[in-house]
Order: sequence, then structure tokens, then C-alpha cells
Amino acid sequence: MKNAFVSIFLLLFLTSTLYLSNTFAQDYTQWDLPEGAKARLGKGWIPDIQYSPDGTRLAVASSIGVWIYDAQTGAELDLLTGHTPIWSVSFSPDGNIIASGSFDSPVRLSDANTGRHLQTLTGHTNSVRSVAFSPNGQTLASGSADYTIRLWDINTETHLQTLTGHTRSVNSVAFSPDGNTLASGSGDGTIRLWSSQTRQQIWAADTPQKQMLDEERKLPLPGVFRTNKPTRPFRSPFEMLGLQWVLAVAYSPDSQTLASSGSSDGTIQLWNVANGTHLRTLKGHTEMVRTLAFLPDGKTLVSGSDDDALRMWDTDTGTMLRQLSGHSNDVKSVVFSRDGKMLASGSEDASVRLWDAETGRFLPTLRGHFWEIKAVAFSPDSKTVVSADDSTILFWDWKELAKSQR
Repeated sequence: MKNAFVSIFLLLFLTSTLYLSNTFAQDYTQWDLPEGAKARLGKGWIPDIQYSPDGTRLAVASSIGVWIYDAQTGAELDLLTGHTPIWSVSFSPDGNIIASGSFDSPVRLSDANTGRHLQTLTGHTNSVRSVAFSPNGQTLASGSADYTIRLWDINTETHLQTLTGHTRSVNSVAFSPDGNTLASGSGDGTIRLWSSQTRQQIWAADTPQKQMLDEERKLPLPGVFRTNKPTRPFRSPFEMLGLQWVLAVAYSPDSQTLASSGSSDGTIQLWNVANGTHLRTLKGHTEMVRTLAFLPDGKTLVSGSDDDALRMWDTDTGTMLRQLSGHSNDVKSVVFSRDGKMLASGSEDASVRLWDAETGRFLPTLRGHFWEIKAVAFSPDSKTVVSADDSTILFWDWKELAKSQR
């Protein structure tokens, strides 16, 4: 009798546990949501999020793989595993392939519709920090901590060429909107531009911060007399902190101008894509600029900085159009809606702020995260904002929130 009682108890316990587990799996995305949020996703460390071109799915780079979600409901569709942790993720222009770059160095291609593993692209000898498809979807570029960029043929899933020249980690790679050039930014403080056709370097430019550090390296240590013997180069606090890094690059929509940032003096550099000529320096921020985005009209650039502010710039004249203040800590992410009417910014203060891109008027503040915002994205129809901190993603119906705050 006792054994029968124990068996019945265990059966009831396991049944209730399974029920609770299923209930939790189904409902946790809706638990205790902040005002304006539609769903919550939590899947560990999150360095990157990307919408599919048609806006129906969301790819999330995480510490255990690439999570694929239904962008409307937040439902989990798939988990792409095989390498970890994931640094970057990108959809092909047709939305059929997902490329992911990870700490353990390979690049993986997966079928975005079925989750099936297509190919592992090997060759990098250190973590892959950035992946980007060309606009025609035929080529994939991967930037790595092994100081190289590799180009891959998507149709044959083979290595095309390795681009060398950087002397530190390649942190960002981006194709121009017309697909003719590829820009790379590195921890060596340089911007390099490459031809998509010849796969050769077109030009390279030092950031002003790197130029200053190069001059500092020529100096002897304080209190040491110059001699004919080589002396250890002087390393400034900036260099020791790695503040010469290029943290962000952005193409203008017409592919004619490239913007870069990363200097500790808060400046932004504009470059002529065709010949590498330095066009102008944008001054106004008082601390490092971490994120850049062009308005779809191509004439306005927005920047987010460690001075807690966003600034909007006229790229033709170099004048600052307006400063957007309200965050109480570093601004880590900025993005325009596809129609160019809205601007979203994510900050270390754990909030997302929305702005009218034309007037700079402040719209709702999205609060619900507990950690700094690492990435922000608009859905292609501009109706939903997605924000990610280190471990949580929130979907926001910002228009409903705006109505409630009137």
C-alpha cells in the first residue's frame, strides 16, 4: 500500500511539474511586462539582434546560439547551435540564409526557414566579430580578431579571398548600399576601404586619435634622455585603454560618404568613399562616440556618445542641427525607422528613448530593462521597437504607449 501511495504521489508530482513547465514556457514572455511592452524574451548574453528583411522573424545572437523568433508574437521558432558564443548575426537580403560569427572562430550558414545547417566556413584563427552580406546576397564578409577580413561566395559556400592590412582586431565590416565597396574598422585605429570587384584595398586612413598616438609613440619615456639606442615607446593612457579603436562606421545611403567614430575626443570623421579624402571633422561631443546612423535622406547623421547625448548633423556643412538630451548615461545604440520619421536610442541607463527625427521632439521613454541597452531595432513597418540588454529582449508597441502618455 505504501509503495502504491508513493507511486501515485510521484505520478501526480511529475504531471504537475510538466504542466507548470509547459505553462511557464508558454506564458513567461507575458509575465509582469512594463507598460507598452508586448513580449519579453530572455536567453542569456545578447550582443546582436537582426530583423529578417520581410520583418516576420527576429534573429538573436546569444551565448548559446542564434535564437529565431516570430517577430509578431515573440514565439520561439528555432535555436541554431554549433558554435558559441555568437558575436554577430546577419540575414541574407532575400531572408533565406542566416550567417553567424562566433567566439570559437568559424562562420556558419543556416537555412533561415528550416534552421538546417548549410555550411561551416573555416579559416579564421580567432573570434569573428562582424558578418555582413553584400546587397546582392552573393558575397559574405567576416571580420575577425585575427586581424583579417574574409570574403565568401554564398552560392558555392567557398572562400574567395582574405583581406589583410589591419594590425588589430577587425570590429566592423559593412558593404556600401550600392555593393561596390566594403568598409572595415579596426582596433588599430584605421578605416580601410576595399573594392568588391577587385577585392583589393582602395584606401586606408588613420583616425585623428591614431595619428596622435603615433606621435606619442615617438617620444621617449619621461625623464629618459634621447640616445642613439632605441627606447621603449611611450604609451599614453589613451593607448593603454585601447581608445584609438574605430567603434562605428556608417555609409550614407548614396554610398558616397563614410562616417567613422571611436576617438576619445568625441569627434566624428567623414570620408569621401571614392578616393579616401577626409571631408570634415564633426565636433560637439565631449566624450567617445559609440554609434552612428544616417537618416534615409543621406544628408543627416545621428551620433550617440558617452557624454549621454545624441547629436544630429548636416553632413554637407558639418554643422550640428540639434542635440537630443535626456539619457542619464552612455548612449550605446541609435537607429532610424525605415521611413526616416522616428529615431530610437538605447543607453547604459537601461532605457530606450524615441524621438521625432524631423523636429527632435521627445516621444515615449521605454522602461523595463534592468541592464544597459546593447541594441535597438525598428521593425520594417516601424510599428514595433525591439530592445536588448545583456540577457533580455523586449518588444514594444510604442504607438500604444504614446497614446497612454498623452
